[in-house]
Amino acid sequence: MTLSIAFLFIVLGAMVTLFMTEKLPVDLTAFLGLVILVFAGFVDPQDAFVGFSSPAVITMLSIFIVSGALLETGVADSIGGRIHRWVGGKEIPLIITLMLVAGVMSAFMNNIAATAVLMPAVASLGAKAGIAPGRLFMPLSFGAILGGTTTLVGTPPNLLAGDILEKRGYEPFTLFEFAPFGLALLGLGTLYMCTVGRRLLPQGEASSAPDNGIDLRQFYGIERRLFRLRIPPGSKLDGATVGDTRVGNELGVQIVSILRGDKRVITPRGETRLEGNDELLVQGQRDSLKELLKVRELEVGDVPSGQIELPAKGVVAVRFAIRENSSVRGKTLSECGFRERFSVVVVEIERAGSALSAHLAAQVLETGDVVTGVCVEAGLEALELEFDVQTVGDEALEHLSTLSMFVLDLPSNSAMIGSSLGESRMGELTGLSVIGLVRDAAGWVPVTPDAVLEPHDRLLVAGDRSRISGLLAVGDVELQEGSSTKGLEGDQNMVEATVAPRSVLEGKTAIESGFRDRYGMQILSVWRAGEHLYDDLGNLPLAVGDALLLLGDAEASSKLASDRDLILLSVSGDRARRTKKAPYAIGALLLMVGLVMTGLQPIQFAAFTAASLAILSGALSMREAYRVIEWKAIFLVAAVLPAGAAMESSGAAAFLAGSVTDLAGPLGPYAVLAALVALSSLLSQGLDGAPAVVLLSPVVLETAIKLDLSPYPLMMGVALAASAAFMTPFSHKANLLVMGIGGYRSKDFLRVGTPLTIILLALVVVMVPMLIPF
Repeated sequence: MTLSIAFLFIVLGAMVTLFMTEKLPVDLTAFLGLVILVFAGFVDPQDAFVGFSSPAVITMLSIFIVSGALLETGVADSIGGRIHRWVGGKEIPLIITLMLVAGVMSAFMNNIAATAVLMPAVASLGAKAGIAPGRLFMPLSFGAILGGTTTLVGTPPNLLAGDILEKRGYEPFTLFEFAPFGLALLGLGTLYMCTVGRRLLPQGEASSAPDNGIDLRQFYGIERRLFRLRIPPGSKLDGATVGDTRVGNELGVQIVSILRGDKRVITPRGETRLEGNDELLVQGQRDSLKELLKVRELEVGDVPSGQIELPAKGVVAVRFAIRENSSVRGKTLSECGFRERFSVVVVEIERAGSALSAHLAAQVLETGDVVTGVCVEAGLEALELEFDVQTVGDEALEHLSTLSMFVLDLPSNSAMIGSSLGESRMGELTGLSVIGLVRDAAGWVPVTPDAVLEPHDRLLVAGDRSRISGLLAVGDVELQEGSSTKGLEGDQNMVEATVAPRSVLEGKTAIESGFRDRYGMQILSVWRAGEHLYDDLGNLPLAVGDALLLLGDAEASSKLASDRDLILLSVSGDRARRTKKAPYAIGALLLMVGLVMTGLQPIQFAAFTAASLAILSGALSMREAYRVIEWKAIFLVAAVLPAGAAMESSGAAAFLAGSVTDLAGPLGPYAVLAALVALSSLLSQGLDGAPAVVLLSPVVLETAIKLDLSPYPLMMGVALAASAAFMTPFSHKANLLVMGIGGYRSKDFLRVGTPLTIILLALVVVMVPMLIPF
């Protein structure tokens, strides 16, 4: 191996690692890799952008448009709507039908589009049949992925394999040359999911009925978190707006609606004005709010001069660092019982130059964290055994005095009197750290969770003072008893939707995207990876496949049906489709197939013609065409293609081919095919299959030459194996799309997908040479 080849392998290895970890966007990783390859001399600047004019890229782009036309004209919807009438509500027939229907659709559609268009139908079918979402959505995505292997245009790996063969002077694969293998993979995959896979699927809870709001409430458990607050006349809130008071944020609740006599204000916005006697229907934790309202009775004051420097006898300040081998590393302060175990009250955690002081009990401790706290002298020995103690006493006290600290006084009528500090949950609810307690002139002492609060106690507190002052600034509110569902009746609709691929919402929080103002609806809960999320939803970055429980009026939920950024899973209104244009979309698809089968035009031009006619006919607008294209996939493939050329020109492909030949060659061509197939599938587990085909194709062609084999079975095997990758959810975007609504975790794909991947790869190794001899 030359230094040049070694450097290329380092660059490609770094690219693959970044592809899998996604520490950078995958398309940006491809761009940066291309830049490095050009500057390193592996790719000529004149050839750097040939990938953008590649027939494979043009075909991919065109197929995205044809898929969009089939979607927007309702062709795909009509297929999904008939499934229930065909098979009823039994699980095995549903799995078979879903996989086969998704497979047929994805033969000429992007598998993401085929999955997305069937998701509402699957949600409805699961609800009617009482089947958990996790029993149906994984088979749906697997069927769509396997169906894409049946045609040349069904999946990027197939397209790229044919394109690379053509560029090397071989006859490219024909449109249906993959069909026998793809149909076998789809059939075997369906059989597996109905037998072994079905037993490995998560059981989950029965699906919610999307056309029934009551069932949605039960599925999400939303009623357990609903209660009412009343604004008494004369409160500071009387006449103020929701936005000005920040009442929801300060009290840790989400305002669902406002009841004002016989009127109801649905999904109130920031400019909504509050009035005396208003009843606020809120979502949150009632017990937490009850304790938080007690905190509002406290009086905030400044720390007297010199108070911090005068702890009681036997109390010291300390700063220490977390060691690599510490037993608390990787745990939160709460999980490891830090205060009880080490008798230390943590005030601050320094990490990478930043100081953390809010909600410290929930902070996961990391190696190198520098912790500032107070403890009794008797506890120092235990600290020195576990941590690297840096300073003790005056120097640590000096640092302590620089922190934001203040005093809370308990008036004699406070409802907190008689409760322990732990029972009050003040630190947990406000995010502040209660350091010490002052009761006499002897100085302050560290406070323990079981310390019972007494009248006129003074609590020494560290943290952001605005966290408590904002709470105190909120006017009087009264916690109401009675039915918590009053206020959900009437014109409000509760619907379920999932974040769509290429959505502008992906990666943004509800606050950043202005979700409530944009849709006129509010997010009550998020269903992600089998868990219901309720807290701090406004600051939760949304991901593709997240299922959102939304509340709004009938008009807002009806408009949601036509939104491109969300897929409506529950029935609230039908998305407008151009059904009259459906014949044009079907005609464009048939024209593409006809042009390719008759040999009149190559696949890239046939697909481009079909896409152009679909737009010309009005089946899809030009703006919609730009939107339906998966630009990330286009840029990724276009930027990675020169890497394959670099492997050839540098001799890296020949080097790898020699290694494959030496290791597997003596065992025969089947062993060579098995090695390449396994490598292709492994590379595709953490990234899209397209890069795996691009990187392995030069190796395949060089290996074929060295062993005097036909390149066709090897290239066919590599392309099919790149799609037969089901061990992680990251191998295909269709898997990511169903991950949230199906309640899946990565381990579910590993458990279900690993046997399936092995079985399908074995089929590829056995079947391909039978039909395409070596």
